[in-house]
Amino acid sequence: MDQAHSRALEALQPFIHLTTSSTASSPRFVANIIANATSHPNTYVFAELLETSAVQALGSADTPEEFRGYLKLLEIFAWGTWQEYQETPGLPTLNDQQALKLRLLSLLSLSSTIRPLTYQALMQALSIPTAVKLESLVTTAIYSSLIVARLSPATNPPTVNVTAVAPLRDVRPQTVSTLISILSEWEGRCGDIINGIEAEIAKIKDQTVRNSILKRQCTLALEKAIAADMDGGEDNTGLRSGGRNTKHSLRGGRTAGGIRFGGSSTGGNISNKREYSDDQDDDDDDGYFDNASDGGLDVSGSRMEIDEGAGASRGATRQTKRLLGVGRKT
Repeated sequence: MDQAHSRALEALQPFIHLTTSSTASSPRFVANIIANATSHPNTYVFAELLETSAVQALGSADTPEEFRGYLKLLEIFAWGTWQEYQETPGLPTLNDQQALKLRLLSLLSLSSTIRPLTYQALMQALSIPTAVKLESLVTTAIYSSLIVARLSPATNPPTVNVTAVAPLRDVRPQTVSTLISILSEWEGRCGDIINGIEAEIAKIKDQTVRNSILKRQCTLALEKAIAADMDGGEDNTGLRSGGRNTKHSLRGGRTAGGIRFGGSSTGGNISNKREYSDDQDDDDDDGYFDNASDGGLDVSGSRMEIDEGAGASRGATRQTKRLLGVGRKT
C-alpha cells in the first residue's frame, strides 16, 4: 500500500513542475493541467498540486467563471466523493478517465465509512446501475493495489469485504482540528497506559528487591542455625564420651579395685585374672594361701580360699580352687 502512495506522488510530479513554471499564468493553462492530472491513470493524490499558487489563483475574482470550477473539482479529487461531485453545481464535465478515477477514490472513502459495504449502498453512492459494473470497478481497485477486498455476491445481501485501504486520500482542511483533538486524546490515553506500565514495573522491581533481601536473611538464619547445631553436637558428643569413659573407669575401679599390685609395672589393673568360684561350697573355705613367699605377685588385702571338696553328696574327688576375691567381706 505504501508503494501505491509513492507511485501516485511520482506520477503527480510533472504536473506540479508545470504549475510552478513561468508559463503557468493563464487560467486556461492551469485548468488544462488539472484536467490532465485527474485523468492520468496513476495519479491518486493531489494535495501537493492543490497547494501551488497557480492553482489557488483560480479561486480569485479575476478568474473567468468557466475556470473557477476546476479548483473545486481538484478539491473533490483530493478528498471528496462522487456523490459530492454530483451535488455541487457549476463543475466541469468529467471524461471517462476522470469518472473512473473519482469513483475509485470514492470507493476508498466509502470502504472506511460504510459497514457493511453492500452492493446496494455502493451502487447508490457511485451511481452505478448494475452489480456487474460494480464488481468490475471493485476488481479494478483490487488490481490497482488501492484496496484488499473480497466479493461476496452470494450472501444476503451481497457485500464487498474490504480488509485494507491504501493511504491515497488527502485530508480535508476543515477536519484538521478534529484530527488533532482525536490524536491528542489518543496520545493522552497512551501516556496513561505507559505510566501505569511503568508503575507496575517499579512495583515488580521493588518486590524483587524485597524478596531478595528476605531470601538472604532466611539463608543467613539457616546457616547460623546449622552452625549452632553443629557446635552443640560436638559439645554433647564430648560430654557423652567423657561420661562413658568416666563410667567405664568407675566400673573398672569397682572391678579391679579390690586387687592392688605392689609392682609399678602392672599399671594398677590386672588384665588377666582368674576367678574360681564354687557356688555350692563357698562356706567351706578352710584357709588362706599367701603367695608373697613365691616372690611373684604381692596381693594386698586379698585372700585365697581353698575348697576342700564338693562333699560326700557329690561323690567326686577333692578339687582345689583358687579364688581371688574382689571386695569380699570376711
